[in-house]
Amino acid sequence: MIIEGNAIRSPRTRAGTKNVARATVSPVRRAGNTFFKLLYRYTHTRAWRHNERLAHGVTLERDEAGRLNGMRIRGRKLACVNDLMTGQPESSTALHECHLIATGPSVNSIEYRALPMQHVLGVNGAIALAAKQGVRFDYYCIVDTGFVRNRPDLVERVIAESLTLFATPLVLWHIAERFGIERIRCRVFILDDMLFPAGRRAPAPRELRAHYGPRALALFDAPQPLGFSLDLRSGVFDGRTVAYAGLQVLAALGFKRLYLHGVDMGATKRTPRFYESAGDMQPSYLDENFADFIEPSFRHAAALLARRGVDVRNLSLESALGDDIFPKLHWRSLAQSAVRAPVDTHERALALV
Repeated sequence: MIIEGNAIRSPRTRAGTKNVARATVSPVRRAGNTFFKLLYRYTHTRAWRHNERLAHGVTLERDEAGRLNGMRIRGRKLACVNDLMTGQPESSTALHECHLIATGPSVNSIEYRALPMQHVLGVNGAIALAAKQGVRFDYYCIVDTGFVRNRPDLVERVIAESLTLFATPLVLWHIAERFGIERIRCRVFILDDMLFPAGRRAPAPRELRAHYGPRALALFDAPQPLGFSLDLRSGVFDGRTVAYAGLQVLAALGFKRLYLHGVDMGATKRTPRFYESAGDMQPSYLDENFADFIEPSFRHAAALLARRGVDVRNLSLESALGDDIFPKLHWRSLAQSAVRAPVDTHERALALV
């Protein structure tokens, strides 16, 4: 086992956010976190700089292959399921299809109580659908620390659910600082970043290819260092949007048919997410990152997944991702198919008689 120590920056809370009293960090701890962050920044080169918020009070554990399999925060061990997930962590017979719910405004046009969903992964604020439309989540993915800082009320709902949360060490640190490890009731998978691994030097693309090989990742021929992870325990590429990380999680879990919800990607700076209003919008950088990172990441991933037999459909008809990337499908066609399925099966049986 390889153990690495790291430090992290103090979180910020937003005035007016629900449960903020239970989700703040003391001024003394905040000052200490800031001091160690700045100390790390000025004593390490740029290749290590992504760890400036991961340097004090955090210990990361890796197995002999260098994969994350444990984490301690201020001496307390965070229970995780990384060791249980080798290859496909669940029976492949149960993993036919899954719905990935992002947070674009098109989500508000879907009647989830009429839409059958066997497996569901949510990202960031998708948990609002649990109370709003009774959606039950099996998996969750959070890689954005800004979401944890700005919406601790929604994060609190996620960690209280019986689901598996895929999150980076920095996100988990922010959660533990606000709520305490004892409040994390969900299962946790510690998710590494392949371009900026926690506690380690950022590798060059040629080093990634040499270290992992084609079975662990696919590097795309693009001006930016873009890729898609084929081995969840090695980490993911963030693609500048949590929906892209979630797509890699579901592909690694073995799902063969995926439906994308709320992956709208249009005018995000002035368009509230489905659970927001114009007055309480969180910052968004999807517009700036769309052309160079987001769109080419999804485009290359679509071709890769198609070659691997994974069928992806986009339920956001107005998505900025063209239907030449993922075919678009109206959500009602899925609800109608579910209603027709028993009839179709019966008719096929009669035809065979």
